[in-house]
Amino acid sequence: MGFFQKVASADLFIILDNVKFNKQYFQNRNKILTLEGKEEWITVQVEGSAPKKNINEVRVNWDEKWKRRLLEKIKRNLGFDASEFYSHEKLIDINMASIQWAMSKLDIKTRMIFASSLEVKGEKSKLSANLCKEVGATEYISGPSGKEYLDLSCFDNINVTFFEPKVENHYSCLYNLL
Repeated sequence: MGFFQKVASADLFIILDNVKFNKQYFQNRNKILTLEGKEEWITVQVEGSAPKKNINEVRVNWDEKWKRRLLEKIKRNLGFDASEFYSHEKLIDINMASIQWAMSKLDIKTRMIFASSLEVKGEKSKLSANLCKEVGATEYISGPSGKEYLDLSCFDNINVTFFEPKVENHYSCLYNLL
């Protein structure tokens, strides 16, 4: 829920779709709470060359048996049919379909744009700062781990806020959406 709280607190949310895919991150996986109360990963299989590509270029490596098991797990544990999300060929399209669905259920109206739609260069902190400057932002909202890696000197006249999500029982919040 922290992701959606962060989105809701912003005027504009920029999706970093033109950065390298990271196999050990949430770009193609997430956790759900099973009916038994256990956390389990759900994962979208991606092509083997994904770590060499930008997120917006990564294609899904669909295995029909795996896809069927994934959709059954979501239906059984979360109570809805997610087949519309998983009908896409690219990972970014699956992610955006599920994000937009959740935003609709949470009544979040924040405008989203893709970083690839902007002519912005840079890496790491400099990229984030340059994206803010390009859209005229006066504030950058980072997750709490940004304290460990952000170079604040890149942000010139942009206020950096470290967002602390309020997580009470985020699984029950998700169930209430369905």
